[in-house]
Amino acid sequence: MGQSISLFSGYSQRENRTTNYCLLALKMLYEENPILLNEVFSTLFGEDVADHVGVQFRQQKKKRSVVPDGLIIQKPLTVFIETKHYDWFHDEQLENHLDALATTATGLKILVALGNFESTEGERFSHIRSLCNEKYRGKILFAAVSFEDFISALQIPHLPKRLTDTVSELCAYLDEEGLLPVWKELLDVVNCARRPEDILEARVYLCPASGGAYSHSRCRFFGMYRKKRVERIAKIRAVVDVESKDVASVKWRNAPAKKSALESEAVMVVAERRPGEYPYRVFLLGELFKTNFVKDSPGGMMGSKRYFSVFSLEP
Repeated sequence: MGQSISLFSGYSQRENRTTNYCLLALKMLYEENPILLNEVFSTLFGEDVADHVGVQFRQQKKKRSVVPDGLIIQKPLTVFIETKHYDWFHDEQLENHLDALATTATGLKILVALGNFESTEGERFSHIRSLCNEKYRGKILFAAVSFEDFISALQIPHLPKRLTDTVSELCAYLDEEGLLPVWKELLDVVNCARRPEDILEARVYLCPASGGAYSHSRCRFFGMYRKKRVERIAKIRAVVDVESKDVASVKWRNAPAKKSALESEAVMVVAERRPGEYPYRVFLLGELFKTNFVKDSPGGMMGSKRYFSVFSLEP
């Protein structure tokens, strides 16, 4: 027998605690107003699912050979949630959930994979989606939901303050657990005094593909620093390691683009700007914007790079 959702979770496993807190937030929204949970489900699963949330009141609706004066209807809905603190799920475990939904639940059935992933495109979960469509003939829906998407769905503009605070606290918890993509609010300021022409002419930054000073954490923005100020800023489209003239691999990808296209672009950059020098790490940048982020303290920048959170600036 499962445990009730509680503010004071007794679970010792991190994933169970995370599931408890996420369900608690949904429960609080529903208790405030079923329409709020309806909006969350609409965002995550689509309008057809949202219609199943809450009691419905109808009048003079024909049912077979009778027309009752009034009806109170609760459509059956069952949602299974499998939570992981990483981006890899066992197909066998998900298949077992599908089987249990098919044999024990009635009405609309949904299986949710709630995980720490940034993309569910391509081949990911293709087997599970195929089972839903073919074996279960579309009677079970499957949704892969990232923690970022989950929080985004909860951030309804017209929530009461206490629920807004609850969502903010859940967001802070997920952030502390490393389940939200912090890179989206980070600016990587890099000392580019040696070869600024790479950035200004080709919108790329190149460094040796090694650790130490050249090891960069994933960030959304790139800042070109020289002469005690950041004079250009750009979005980082992708970072690609080029091992040779024929071998390259995407280290991370921030913008929608095919990996093969990004790898080919990076190989061409190295061939043009550092011919014969391998391995190189290539930052492929978007449009450059002028800025004047000044270092007003004495001396130059400590180290070759600095990270800044720009969340409060709403970039």
